Amino acid sequence: MFTRMKQGWELTKKAWSVVRQHPGLAKLPLVGGVLAVIAALVLVAPGVFLASADPDATRLVGYALIALGSYLASFIVIYYNVILAAAANDALEAREPDVTAARQLAKKRIPMIAGWALVSALVSLAFAIIRDRGGFVGSIAASLGAAIWGLVTFLVVPVLTLEQVGPIDAIKRSGSLVRQRWGQQVTGNLVIGGIATVFTFIGIGGVVGGVVLISGGTAWGALGGLLVVLGLVVAVAASVFSGATRGVFGVALYHFVAEDRAVGPFTTYELASAATPRR
Repeated sequence: MFTRMKQGWELTKKAWSVVRQHPGLAKLPLVGGVLAVIAALVLVAPGVFLASADPDATRLVGYALIALGSYLASFIVIYYNVILAAAANDALEAREPDVTAARQLAKKRIPMIAGWALVSALVSLAFAIIRDRGGFVGSIAASLGAAIWGLVTFLVVPVLTLEQVGPIDAIKRSGSLVRQRWGQQVTGNLVIGGIATVFTFIGIGGVVGGVVLISGGTAWGALGGLLVVLGLVVAVAASVFSGATRGVFGVALYHFVAEDRAVGPFTTYELASAATPRR
């Protein structure tokens, strides 16, 4: 286990080195995340308010706004992930990332992105229903299902970006590729997710601590405000790190599994050593 985590750490460092060489890659998940949050606030927030109202018609409007806001937020995130994958592919192929060209490619993939966003949203809704209505067993089943779904669909964005296929075919293609070499995906994602989670908790801790200090009186207000700002910065940085690194790692893994070649700073040995071959 320790060996796998060490291998995952090496893969993560290589992915992050690509982002450091091309800082523009980090802006894409940040912009996508901000726009997704705005979409959610504009539509989901009033939807939640209306959904709690008494008239049934008003509730239906509220539910519609929640569904629309959630879908739009998902679409935006995936759209920017496709842009990131296209730009990361340039970097991994020793070309200067062309974000403008990456945006043009994403625009051409809008029908596929829209379809994948819908499928993703419906699956997430299904897991949420199972979790809410299934009690303890439902929570476990939903968590396991979500984890498996995340594994199977990890390469959907690289497939949508680099192959001209629809969302259903992209899911099948991703599942097939992951089954061939799923070890790298697991080890790389565990480390990337672990690092992001640690820093996210640190950021949340800073925000909570800052709020507590602010509520304690004016003497601690300045320090509390500083902690809130620092906490938010750390949490956002963790999100950007996770999004950008996963994007680069996903494209590199796609090339290795689909084409049996290593790209960018990754080596065939590093990628193969972290793999668990299909039995």
